Amino acid sequence: MRDLNQIVGDELDTAERERLGRVHALLEQAGPPPELSPALARAPEPPAARVIPFPWRYRSTVLAAAAVAALALFGLGYLAGGGGGQDPVRTVAMTGTAPASATLDLFAQDAAGNWPMELRVSGLPAGLYELWLTRGDELAEPCGSFAVADGETTVPLNAPYGLRDFDGWVVVPAGETTPVLTT
Repeated sequence: MRDLNQIVGDELDTAERERLGRVHALLEQAGPPPELSPALARAPEPPAARVIPFPWRYRSTVLAAAAVAALALFGLGYLAGGGGGQDPVRTVAMTGTAPASATLDLFAQDAAGNWPMELRVSGLPAGLYELWLTRGDELAEPCGSFAVADGETTVPLNAPYGLRDFDGWVVVPAGETTPVLTT
């Protein structure tokens, strides 16, 4: 057996050296671990899987049932998610340099105090933009960011603020403060 000083060197304080000395003595006293049993030297073969064939006559029935279930779940999710034709509480028109324009549909406030919105933008160059609430012609609170591609872009946003504290809405390029669309 090797001496403890050969293993740990001289960097340890006295208390740690004594603790390791006791552990080292116990390990020497226990001796080496027993040899591995020859029966465990090789892992046993996994059991073969039993494949149960699915009869051809039921496949079309199962596919049809899965399609009906998927459509039913999609419809329930659509209705539960508010996609069932919720009418806006207020619609705000936004204008900018021609031909840029936008329409902001504001929906009823939800239980958490958020105002869900849908912004439809057209005529802006492709890029990243942000919708802001304004107070006194200054950017006050953000309502979300969105990317614009060619043509019309529709994006869901929300305003988690009391809207009476603000006097307008603006769209600005991301990271900038000069509006490209205003109310």
